[in-house]
Amino acid sequence: MHKKFIFTILFGASLVLSANFVQAQEAETYESLMKKGNDKYAAKDYISAKTYYEMALKQKANDPTAKQKLSETVKKIQEDGARQEIFYAHLDTGDQFYSQQRYEEALSEYELALKVFPEDKYVTAQAEAVRAILKERQDKQDAFDLAMSQGETLLEEENFDAAIMQFETAIEIFPTDKLPKEKLAEAKQKKQLYTEKMTRFDKLMEEANQQGLRKNYDAAIAKIDEALTLFPNDLNANTKRNEYQAAKSTTDRYNGIIAEADRLYEAKAYREAKAQYQSALAVVSGDAYATDMISRLDPLIAQQDAEEAARLAAEAEAARLAAEAEAARIAAEEEAARLAAEAEAARLAAEAEAARIAAEEEAARIAAEQEAARLAAEKAARIAAEEEAARQAALAAAEAERQATIKTMMDEADAMFNQQEYATAKVKYQEIVAFDEGNAVASAKIKEIDGIFAQMAAELQQHFANAMNAGNQAMNAEKFAEAITHYQSALVYKPEDPTATAQLAAAEKAENDRIAVLRTQYNAFIKEGDANFKSNTFDKAIEAYTKAEELGLETYPTEMIARIGEIIEQNKLYELNSEPTLLGAGQAKRFEFNKIDIAVRRSNYVIIKVRNPHPEKTFPMIVSFGGTGGKNGGFVLPIAAVEEEKTFIFRIGSLYKWFSEDNTWIELISENNEVEISKVEVSRSN
Repeated sequence: MHKKFIFTILFGASLVLSANFVQAQEAETYESLMKKGNDKYAAKDYISAKTYYEMALKQKANDPTAKQKLSETVKKIQEDGARQEIFYAHLDTGDQFYSQQRYEEALSEYELALKVFPEDKYVTAQAEAVRAILKERQDKQDAFDLAMSQGETLLEEENFDAAIMQFETAIEIFPTDKLPKEKLAEAKQKKQLYTEKMTRFDKLMEEANQQGLRKNYDAAIAKIDEALTLFPNDLNANTKRNEYQAAKSTTDRYNGIIAEADRLYEAKAYREAKAQYQSALAVVSGDAYATDMISRLDPLIAQQDAEEAARLAAEAEAARLAAEAEAARIAAEEEAARLAAEAEAARLAAEAEAARIAAEEEAARIAAEQEAARLAAEKAARIAAEEEAARQAALAAAEAERQATIKTMMDEADAMFNQQEYATAKVKYQEIVAFDEGNAVASAKIKEIDGIFAQMAAELQQHFANAMNAGNQAMNAEKFAEAITHYQSALVYKPEDPTATAQLAAAEKAENDRIAVLRTQYNAFIKEGDANFKSNTFDKAIEAYTKAEELGLETYPTEMIARIGEIIEQNKLYELNSEPTLLGAGQAKRFEFNKIDIAVRRSNYVIIKVRNPHPEKTFPMIVSFGGTGGKNGGFVLPIAAVEEEKTFIFRIGSLYKWFSEDNTWIELISENNEVEISKVEVSRSN
C-alpha cells in the first residue's frame, strides 16, 4: 500500500497462510504441533487446527497422518465456510433488498437465511420488521416505487432537477424512509458536483482561448488538457486542442526561420537574410515583421551592390591611370628621338654652314651641339623615371587595397568559423579563394570545415543508430513507452527517416493497445471495487482496488484504499489498546469490551497493529474471541520476518459466531516468539 501504514486485509474463514509465513520453530516438535492441531480440531477451531497441521508437515514432509488431518480440517473449513456463505449470501441480499425498499424479495431472502440458522436473532427480527412494513405501506407502495424508479432513471441520465422532484415526492409518501432522503442528498450532491465541474471546465476553456489569442499555444494546450481530464470526450475541447497544436507547429517553424534570418541580418549577410524572411512568409503569409524586414533589406542590398560597383570602378580607374602613364613614357621616348633627329639635322646644317663660316666658330658650334644633346638626354631620362615611379605607386596601392579586402573577408570568415557557423564560413572562405586564387589559409579552412561536417555527420549517424538500437531493444522487451522515447530521439537526428517513423508508429500503436488492455482490466477492477465499496464490503473492495492500483494508470484506487482505511478508523467502536505492549512467547493478552449491537456486527472489522522485534523469525499469532460462555471462534495472523510495523484488518463480521453470539472479549497469543502490539480496535464499515 502507499500510505502511512502497511496493512493486510484477511478474508474471514477463507484465510490461508503461505509457507513463507508459517514456518515451525526449532522448539516445536511434530508431536506437539499435532497435539495442538488435534485440540483445536476437537474444539471446532478448524482454522487454527489447519495452521498447526501445516506446521507439522513442515517437520515431517508428506506425513500421512498430518496430511489426512489437514485434509479433514480443510474439508470442515470448506463445509463451515459454504454454510456461512449461503447464510450470508441470503442475509446480504436480504439487507440489500431491504435498503432498496424491495421488501417482498428481502423477506424471501431472510426466510432462506433462517433455513440455515433457524434461531438467528438478527434475521428473525429483520423478517418481522419487513412483514410489518409490508402490511403498513401496501397502499402507498406503487406510487413510492414509481417515484423512486423515475428518480433513479433521471439521476442516471443526469437530469438532476427532475430526479430531485421525484425523490421529494417519495419522501412525501414515506417521510420516515431513509432511502429517498439518501437519494435526494445524492442527487443534490451530484448536481452540485456536476455544476462545479462544468464551471471549472468552462473557466479552463476560456483561459485556453485567452492564451490562444495571445499565441501562447503551450499554455493554451495545457489548459485544454486540464479541461479534458474533466470531460475527456468533449468535441469542442479536442478540436481546439488540435487547432492549437497545429498553430504551435507553424509558429515554432516560423520562429526558427525568423531567428536564422535575424542572425544573418546582424551578420550583414543581407541577401541570405532576405531569402530566410521570404521563407518565413511562405510559412506565415503576409507576416508584417518579415515583410518589413524585406523592405529594409532591399536598400541595404542595393547599397552593398553600389559599394561593390564603386570598388570595381576604382580598380578600373587605377588601371586607366597606369595605362596613361605607360603611354606618356612611350611619348617621351618618341619626343626624345624626334629631338635627337632635329638635333642631327641642325648639326648637318651647321656643318654646311660651317663651310662658309670661319674655322674659329667650328669649336663653339661643336660644344653647343654637345651641350644640347646632353640636356635632351637628361630630360628624357627624368621623364622616364617619373613615369616608372607613378606606375609602381599605382601597383602598390592596388595591391594594398586587395590585401585589405582579403583581410576583411578572412576576418568575417574566421568570426563565422569561431561561432561554429560552418556553412556560412565555408561560403566566405570559398569567396576568398575565388578572389585570391590559391589562398592557402582559406583553402585549409575549407578542408577543416569539410572534416567537421564529416565528423558531425558521423556523430549524427551514430546517435541515430544508438537511438534506433535502444528503441528496437525496448520494443523487443515490450517496453513500448521507452521505445517511443528512443524513436523520437532518432527522428531528432534524422527527421522524417522512414524506418524511424515506421517504428515510432508501431511503438505508439503497441503502447496504445497495451494501455487499452490495461484500461479494460483497470475498469473491471474499479467497477468491482466501487460496487464492494458501495455495499461496505471493504475487504473485497481493497482487494479489487489493489489490483487496479498495480496497473499504475490512475491514483483513484490508491485514494480509495486510503479512504477505506480512514472510514474504518473513524468508525471504530472500541479502542482496546493504543500503547505499545510487548506480548511474550506463549503469553495470552485478553481485551474486554461491551457486547456490540447485532445490527452492526455484520460490518465489523478487527484492526491489529503489530511489530516483530526479532525479524529473523516468522511465527503465527492466535486471535480468539468469545463471551461469558467461553470461546466462540478465532483466526491466525502470520507474523512476517520483518521489523516494519504492520496493520492487519480482519473482517471478523464474516464469521458467523461473531455475528450470532454476544462476544465481549478478544484474546491474542503469540506462539514461539514475543511480539509488540501497538493497537487493537474493533470498528465497523458504516
